[in-house]
Amino acid sequence: MKPSPTSLWSDVLVILGMVGLPLVLVLMGPGVKRSESVHFVNGLDVPVQIVAGDNRFDVPAEGRIKREIRRGLVDVDVSAKGVSLVHDTLYVSGDKDVRVYNVLGAAPLFMDAVRYTSSSAKNVNAPERFPQPLGGTTFQEFDHVDYAFVEPPRSLSVDERQSGSISRSHLGVLPGGWKMTLRFLLAGNRPAEAGRVAQAVLRARPDAPELSEAASLGMMALEQTEGVLAATAIAREWRDANLEDFDAHRLWARQMRRTGRNEETRAYYARALSQAPDSMLLATMLARTEPGPEATARLETLRRAHPESPLPRWGLSLRYLRENRWAEALVLLDAMEQEETHYDIFLEEHLRALTALGRREEAVKRFSQRLFEDEKASVGWRDVLLYARLLGRGPNDAGAKDLQKLIARAVEGRSEELLRAWLEASLGESKVRALPAGLDVNNASVVAVRVLTALAKSPESAARVCATANRAGFSQVGTEAGLLLAGEFERLGDSALAAKTLEATGLELTFEELRDTVHGARTVESLAALDGAERAALHLVVARRLEARGANAQKAYALARQEAVLPGPVTTALARWPVPVASGSVAGVGTP
Repeated sequence: MKPSPTSLWSDVLVILGMVGLPLVLVLMGPGVKRSESVHFVNGLDVPVQIVAGDNRFDVPAEGRIKREIRRGLVDVDVSAKGVSLVHDTLYVSGDKDVRVYNVLGAAPLFMDAVRYTSSSAKNVNAPERFPQPLGGTTFQEFDHVDYAFVEPPRSLSVDERQSGSISRSHLGVLPGGWKMTLRFLLAGNRPAEAGRVAQAVLRARPDAPELSEAASLGMMALEQTEGVLAATAIAREWRDANLEDFDAHRLWARQMRRTGRNEETRAYYARALSQAPDSMLLATMLARTEPGPEATARLETLRRAHPESPLPRWGLSLRYLRENRWAEALVLLDAMEQEETHYDIFLEEHLRALTALGRREEAVKRFSQRLFEDEKASVGWRDVLLYARLLGRGPNDAGAKDLQKLIARAVEGRSEELLRAWLEASLGESKVRALPAGLDVNNASVVAVRVLTALAKSPESAARVCATANRAGFSQVGTEAGLLLAGEFERLGDSALAAKTLEATGLELTFEELRDTVHGARTVESLAALDGAERAALHLVVARRLEARGANAQKAYALARQEAVLPGPVTTALARWPVPVASGSVAGVGTP
């Protein structure tokens, strides 16, 4: 008798059940891992709330937390102060050692290859660090990580027979939050990612006092990918969406000046002020677009009428500095140091004013107090450079102990040799150390060392480097050096190279203004947006033009020396550049 189909299917199901049930029990047993650890890292300076699958938790400002997340596809929603920031879908696998979710890509993650070297000793000491920035990406998985979010040991114990070098991998996060990430991305020639992170930060922190820095860095990134006109259009959209935000107006006005449309900006604020005559913001912005004397007069009137408002005080302090009215500027800056949350923006100008008044020691003391108030706080490379300039000492001066401490604090997992080389080149030292092998040639600090080392020889030497340097590299060259070189390239007949170099500085100066100043059609003093060091650079270019033509250049040289109150590119050029020659293309690029 043949079995019925129903009977056959019943037998099959019984067999499958006998085989499948133990398999299910095995898969559900305690030995099977169904989730993985994920590190959630927050580079913002506000806490964020995260929903990842069935998990709900907070991550503190610039903090990190580890959670078990089920394998497979996982939806992640991030919010801050009740505002939704981003929705992501992750795939969490089980075949990697470490998994990291970086909120908005804003935390300055890095992977370190820590190399311990020894000849034959049992203890392997003095690790070298070769960090690779990883910010800008949200979800990453890593294999073979020896030290995840813990500091590697200073030394290792190994078998006595082992010698040479030992490498260990280290995954960490630098202090500095999203600001550090943006600097890394721009320095690494990754403007698109920098722009994306900046826009995300703006969404997350619309009320942050550091909003202007995120916006400025975002504009820099956008300019590199889309051009200055696109960045100006975005700045206008931001202004229109934040009509009561001074930083939004300031950024738009800056972009407009960079495109040569300052008169249009002035007309906009004059019209807006006529409709709202009591607006302190609009009156201050109108002053920013006016010629120097008019701007100063308007701001003085505003300050007398509204002594409690910070806006006229900010603008007036800068106007006094631009006019070398150091003592009057110092009164305002001293008051701002005690009262203003935005004082850090004016710190360098404050120190320059003290130096110009012959009070350099006081400037060093004040800056030291700020830098060493919290010796565990991160220190930027530019802070170290400014301190060295004020001190008048270089990175190789072992007697400058505080400077050496700052250098050690500023390294933060990056190459100390690169930092010291950058300081040497920025200060114009006669000998700049060779850069370590293996560094990215497009790294901004590497490019800066090459440009500044060449600058110390002659503008012609610098032209050969600048002709092939990427724009991101100029972020570490500095505006004083960049403007000096742009002016010299124009004087020597390379307008295209001059325009390229000027654009890379990010200054509120058009190529036409630079050209007219270099060739004597307008004065350096008429460029109201430049600070003292930048004016010194153009005074030097004008002096060299006059000297090359056999004219009297003494006054222009004197102005350059007067404005260059701190050692830097201008003082280096004054001391080392050869006698200027008549114009003639220095790099063969031609006209823009």
